[in-house]
Amino acid sequence: MSIASRPSDVELVVLDLDGGERLERCLASIAAQQAAVARVVVWDNGSESPVADRLQGRSFPFELSIARSAENLGFTGGVNAAIALCSAPFVGLVNNDVELDPRWIATLRPMFDGAPRLAAVQGIIATPEGLIDGAGVDVSDGTIRQALHGSEAERAASALEPWGVSATAALYRADALHDVAAEGDLLRAELFAWYEDVELSARLRARGWSVALNRAILATHAGSATAHRLGGHRLYLQTRNRYIVARAWPGTGRLGALLVEDLKKLARAMAALDLAASVAIIRAVVAGLLRSSTS
Repeated sequence: MSIASRPSDVELVVLDLDGGERLERCLASIAAQQAAVARVVVWDNGSESPVADRLQGRSFPFELSIARSAENLGFTGGVNAAIALCSAPFVGLVNNDVELDPRWIATLRPMFDGAPRLAAVQGIIATPEGLIDGAGVDVSDGTIRQALHGSEAERAASALEPWGVSATAALYRADALHDVAAEGDLLRAELFAWYEDVELSARLRARGWSVALNRAILATHAGSATAHRLGGHRLYLQTRNRYIVARAWPGTGRLGALLVEDLKKLARAMAALDLAASVAIIRAVVAGLLRSSTS
């Protein structure tokens, strides 16, 4: 039986915070999948315009479950709450500013067959301009980055096997997620947003699970379309969280390499007389270095 004709064993989780048309385009891309989706759980992360109101009367070729929190729980809190509602053997995380290629599930789901220790897979993710947004997580130079970010699409075929996968658009084996969940939570809540998928990849690797990349371009990512809601706190989290993850999982990132990168970032902010960014970077580096590696 082909994957297109067999009953679906895939559920997808999409977080939304006043995503508007972005969410609708994301759901439309899920509805257009060549392989069936059993259910989509949309977690409304405290939107001013509730998702249930925005999607009222809409029909989809999958079961749609909408749950809501009164406040923004962050990517980590929202995913933890949404994942708890899922029961399928395979669960995908898809950002609300992502549009999936129709082949996304049909291409990624079979990669798990015959690979019992494969925990997560992703395809190449592109930008709306047609460049590569990411080809998995790369930690080879001591920093933590999206592999091939900004490269021409032609380089997708030469992408190396990733160290980890990006939760921007990734499919996970539920058993692997349950295996590494800490006290019932999948993602490390204190991270709130950014690098939580890196920390998850580190935990999976530590438990003997593997990840894989399909070199087809299977998603388009508009890029942190909700991040502006965090204002200056965005830079703080993006900087601090790398140190928390690197200290919790030695080998994920090298503190020296991260410091060099952030000193360059600080120099640029100071040269631009951007006091707010300069302060955010300094605070984030100090907080990340002082935070307990196990908390």
